[in-house]
Amino acid sequence: MKNLTAILIIIFLTSCKNSNTESTITEKENVSYTVSCNLIYDYQRAQQFTFKYLDAMPEENYSFRPTPEILSFREEAIHLGLVNYRYAAMIAGSYDASDEKEIMSRQELQSKKQVMEFVSNSYNVMINQINSEKELNAKTYYYRWSCSKECLARKGFEHQSHHRGKFAIYLRLKGIKPPFEQLIFKDGDTPKRDIEIEDWKATENFNKYKKLVD
Repeated sequence: MKNLTAILIIIFLTSCKNSNTESTITEKENVSYTVSCNLIYDYQRAQQFTFKYLDAMPEENYSFRPTPEILSFREEAIHLGLVNYRYAAMIAGSYDASDEKEIMSRQELQSKKQVMEFVSNSYNVMINQINSEKELNAKTYYYRWSCSKECLARKGFEHQSHHRGKFAIYLRLKGIKPPFEQLIFKDGDTPKRDIEIEDWKATENFNKYKKLVD
């Protein structure tokens, strides 16, 4: 294999405590910022990110499907939102037995505005459900598999990420540039980096990094 430019693995310090309160980012001096791994914060960030994708697609292209076998952009969006509702229901100890095809055919879910509201509300339901749980480590079921409620929330997060990622292809095929990647902070929560690049390169962690060559 040809040698490529050496790349450095950049490791962010993360705060991954399970908490039902939103992580906040202060602007105090000498505060060490960390990348949030809080479920509620991450779902709020994902909600903003997904909304940007849905808004980027013109309404006349909501019925667009790259091939006849796959869902249209509108149907992909509804599927994402519907499964958010389903995971929230399972976390609550219930099960959403709604018919996906029936939901996609509803007259009130045909326009861009209606679909965006449906998907945005699905995030609100998930966020509210996580926030209302007193014990996310409590055991429940993911269909026939035993797992924790936190596990369900994280599986739901993985699902919505998967389908939002597919939106980028739909947009590109219509000549539309997808929204800028939003993997770390919510809108308005982008603090200055904790350390200058020269100082970062002088840290013990940096000196332990391995240079990878393809």
